[in-house]
Amino acid sequence: MKKLFKVTVYVILSLIILLGAGGYLFIRNFDLNKYKSYASEIVEKQLGRKLAINGNASVGISLIPTIILEDVELSNASWASRPQMVKIKSLEVKFSLLPLLKKQIVIDNVALAKPEIYLEKSKDGQANWEFSASEKNAVAEKVSEQENAALTPEKQEIISKVKSESANPAAAVLAGFAAKNVSVENGLVEYADQKSGQKTSLVINSFTMAATDINSDITAAFDIALDGQQIKGKTVLGSLNILLSGTQPYPVSLDVRAYGADLNLKGTVAELAGDPRFAADINFYNPAGNFGAPETTLNGYAEGTAKKVNLNVKLLNIVNNRITGKIAADFTGKLPMISADLRSDLVNLQNFSQNSSFAFELPGLISTAEASPLVPDTAIPYGDMNKVNAKLALDIKKLVIQSGLEANNVLMSANLQNGVLNVDPLQLNFGGGDIAVNAAVNANTRTVTLKATSKDMLLQSLHKEFAVSGNGDFGVLSGGNTDIDINLSGSGSTYRELVRSLSGRAVVILNKSVIQTGNLSFLTGNFVSQLLNALPFARKNNEKMDVKCAVVRADIGSGKAVFPKGIALDSNVMKLVSDGNINLVNDQLDFSIRPFSGKVVDTNVAQALSSFIKVRGTIEDPKIAIDDKQALKALVGVATTGPAYLGSKLVLDADSAPCYTALKGTPYQDRFPAPEGVSNATQEVYQGADQVVDDSVDALKNTAKDLKNTAKDLLNMFKNPKGK
Repeated sequence: MKKLFKVTVYVILSLIILLGAGGYLFIRNFDLNKYKSYASEIVEKQLGRKLAINGNASVGISLIPTIILEDVELSNASWASRPQMVKIKSLEVKFSLLPLLKKQIVIDNVALAKPEIYLEKSKDGQANWEFSASEKNAVAEKVSEQENAALTPEKQEIISKVKSESANPAAAVLAGFAAKNVSVENGLVEYADQKSGQKTSLVINSFTMAATDINSDITAAFDIALDGQQIKGKTVLGSLNILLSGTQPYPVSLDVRAYGADLNLKGTVAELAGDPRFAADINFYNPAGNFGAPETTLNGYAEGTAKKVNLNVKLLNIVNNRITGKIAADFTGKLPMISADLRSDLVNLQNFSQNSSFAFELPGLISTAEASPLVPDTAIPYGDMNKVNAKLALDIKKLVIQSGLEANNVLMSANLQNGVLNVDPLQLNFGGGDIAVNAAVNANTRTVTLKATSKDMLLQSLHKEFAVSGNGDFGVLSGGNTDIDINLSGSGSTYRELVRSLSGRAVVILNKSVIQTGNLSFLTGNFVSQLLNALPFARKNNEKMDVKCAVVRADIGSGKAVFPKGIALDSNVMKLVSDGNINLVNDQLDFSIRPFSGKVVDTNVAQALSSFIKVRGTIEDPKIAIDDKQALKALVGVATTGPAYLGSKLVLDADSAPCYTALKGTPYQDRFPAPEGVSNATQEVYQGADQVVDDSVDALKNTAKDLKNTAKDLLNMFKNPKGK
């Protein structure tokens, strides 16, 4: 018995060895290349395109049945720019062994090496991935009944199986893909639209997807580049069984880093066979400087369809500015409709420049003397306003513009419809008062309008530096009520055209106030401080200046901001009038400034010369200079008629009601009293002396250069008087 058992085992082992050797010899000698033409004919019949297996077709020698195809090509549509639509360097397909024993085909693994797919649309809208019936029929007609009867049994069986499965090709493919691993290395997908010229390139560095069975989750990892932008991540999808049943939402989870930003999404997709709906929690992070934007974090919940999306913004953190609200997008209309309702307790604009590499800084209109650049002659992007409709509601409790400059209760409502943007209104509490702004931009007519008014605004509440905090500080002790009225409109296709066409007026009025003179610390070192230091009151600390009024009035037109004696100050210390203009296109300045202390007996030559100040240059590089013509006249007047000439001239040149003059012709011209007349006696003295001076100036033309230099020296002496 024992011997019989040994013989039996020996025979079985021998059979196994013989079967294994036979199987090995069969696989080794099996020539799959003989069937390449069959596969090509089947593909051509089904798709109307030629399949070419230019390389070797073989069966892999391993415990897992494997088919390897090399250098595979699928021809393109006849109108396409390339001869091939698909090129694959190597295709390896492994089958599950146990299903094969039951005559079932289940793909276990698919590996593609260097696949290239070229997608293209023709000028008339045809797509090369759409296999038309005409293409299929044209090929089918080539196969007659006689040819079909002449096929070998093996070939007929293959064709019969393909036909039976083609009745439901999606089901057949998914069933065979139930247990799978898919990998792609060094792939390329290109898309081109012949009509628009659009081109897109997708480089697949690596892609893997796996699912152990039909009830298991599908996992995938990818490392790709879309038009040169790196996208890398992983995803977990629900099982194939859940997907096919369609009875419950399909779970989706995604972690991806794309275009330098990180996105985490976890949610579900439902009704895939009809109108798909989705719902997902979203976490998004964009590092500082990416997309030219500040550091941004978004935490929200999104839901909707392919045509309507709603986003509940749980937290939008932009460099520590925390925003909440709702955003919705509707793509059912002719134009996409975007609406947003956002709110925040605090937005600090300083964070944009201080805590991130985002290249955004607010212009320091008060604290610096930086200038606007030349207005470029480039097109205004009106066209973008016709690509989308939008509504925005914004509510910010506190807006920090810069240190010491804040606004509260900022409310804005903006509406963009069919190329017309209306901001109506923008309201904010600023400087203790209220400011209302209305603006409109019409892309269809290329027009822009802006209106802004203030109510009960206090200068000392506008900026902390206007409030007195100690001895030697400049600031408002009382009063400080300031009114603003701006009304501008213009049109143009470029920024330069728009600026040149601007028309309107800007008026700022400071009403009766008490100001402590002294150092404006936040203006130290810039042009404004240099200018103020050239005025008599600026060097006197702790002196109370009773201001009757102060005005800045600018008339805008023909590309210029003209100040027709439009900068005025009327106080017990001095009166000041400035006349000039700013060229809004090239930023050129041309101003004369006439401060006057109001004392006729003041005959100090240096102080008198300070009344002839000129400001020229550009906003970027302003220059304080002496008004040579007036200074020369003053010097000659002193030399020919005596020092009293200066006092007479300053009084007669001075405007006794500068604020009235500045506001003349505006709705505010009656805000302040009109000027009083000058006495006849004083006028006669002045006129007589002035005629003598005019004659003397003509007689001293040859020495004018020396006199101008003397005037400049005297101005320098005034700026830096001894003992000051």
